Amino acid sequence: MMKKAAAAFGLSVLLLSGCSLVDEANNTLTYATDMTEFLNETQQFASEVPALLENAASNPSLAADVEAQLENMQQQINDVQQMDAPVIAEGVHSRLLDYSTQLEEGIQEAMSKVESGVLDPAAIFENTDLLQTVQELQELRNSIEQLGQ
Repeated sequence: MMKKAAAAFGLSVLLLSGCSLVDEANNTLTYATDMTEFLNETQQFASEVPALLENAASNPSLAADVEAQLENMQQQINDVQQMDAPVIAEGVHSRLLDYSTQLEEGIQEAMSKVESGVLDPAAIFENTDLLQTVQELQELRNSIEQLGQ
């Protein structure tokens, strides 16, 4: 009777630890997918905002569109900063958080300039590392994509 109980206990421990491994793998895959999506959005942001600013410089009614793009990117950053990284991704996530903080600071500075009526792309991006930070974020892409494999 003791042997059966010990065997049942051992089997349940084995099954539970297996479930934990599956959960961790699923969490890692979800994290990699979410972060890849975030990187795609930052890349799209960096390619669209300068052109949108140029259009807004000649048509100030488009300033609201610029602000909406900046606010949307700000929300994306906030979402990423609230995510919990799986154990295997902690190193990449730490670097991603550093870059997202820099990106957030650049966006706040850009929003301040747009709100004060500055719509010239050169003036918006002057003295900021906003676009450079987006590029640095893109360099994390390979590390993040490897998590999903």
